[in-house]
Amino acid sequence: MRFFLILICISTFAFAYKIQGILKNTTTHTISIQTSFDNNLIITILPQTHIDIYNCGIFGSNKKQANAQDLKKGSLVKVKGSKNGSIIIAEKIIVECDDQRRAY
Repeated sequence: MRFFLILICISTFAFAYKIQGILKNTTTHTISIQTSFDNNLIITILPQTHIDIYNCGIFGSNKKQANAQDLKKGSLVKVKGSKNGSIIIAEKIIVECDDQRRAY
């Protein structure tokens, strides 16, 4: 029994996927980002994908929930999701502040 629990835990973490890069293009169901190892990495966005955008201002950063239409080209994005074969499915997308507008 203990063996099966360990096996389930290992298999859950084996497919976890984290990546960050510069947003190049967006469509209704996908985004493409430029990373250090891939110039055009395609990531699938599902309706349940959680998107957070951090805006920096004088008093620090504030977070708002967004959708795929709110994503802007050139933004720094961090994607947490899963990889199934060659398909990357985003569970959460975080858009960071622009370097020029950071308060710190």
